[in-house]
Amino acid sequence: MRKYIVFGASVTSGGNLMGLVTQPENALNSGVPVTVLISKSDIADTHFRFFYPNHKESLLCGHALLGASASIDAEHFFVETGAGICEVKKRSETIFVKLEKPHPVVSTFDDTLDAKWLGLDGGDIVTYGVFSAGKPKLCIEVASVSVLKKAVFDLAILAQWNKSKNFSGYVLYVQEKDELGNTQYYARATNPLLNIDEDSACAVCCAALPIEQKSMLPFTVLMGSPEFCNVLHLEHVKQGIWVGGKVFAI
Repeated sequence: MRKYIVFGASVTSGGNLMGLVTQPENALNSGVPVTVLISKSDIADTHFRFFYPNHKESLLCGHALLGASASIDAEHFFVETGAGICEVKKRSETIFVKLEKPHPVVSTFDDTLDAKWLGLDGGDIVTYGVFSAGKPKLCIEVASVSVLKKAVFDLAILAQWNKSKNFSGYVLYVQEKDELGNTQYYARATNPLLNIDEDSACAVCCAALPIEQKSMLPFTVLMGSPEFCNVLHLEHVKQGIWVGGKVFAI
């Protein structure tokens, strides 16, 4: 299996693993968070299918899409996925995918999230709602980076509560000013429905975040608690949002 590290600082520092397969599979004990099956497409340049542990297929996985794109011998191309066609471009070691414009999704449920399921107190959560940039996520704003770090996911309860709701997975996020006064975003994600205890770098999660960018300037989201060394580059454009990061073959 050819493997790639995505969003890390180097091949040995941080990042999120993915692998290429020749069959639609990903064994529960594979040690690879997501696998990608590449095939021909009639409507795009290529076709990607995404598989989480225990062969659970997903419509889209951002970091796996970027990793698989590293194997494509082209600088600019289009990928057919279960969530639609995605545009991909390369800039040296960094690869970007354009996802749909992030937007709020009207929730189909009225029961409330319990902060205890995240290892938090009620006052630790600022607000939450369902947002999507191609795959709906429950985006949960927390009060500080220290709160974000102390979160502990009760996977069994979160999986049960997520069932039959119109989102797949949870994203905790916060924004804080750095020493220069610039805003930096931090995030953590989990998707127990797809056997992902914690996703150390999730492109579709960060793209969905309800972050208003009036100036359309590029920004970064740091993931990979507790060090937060995984860097996701994002840029809002009129037609959607670009998400990218460094990709290394291993």
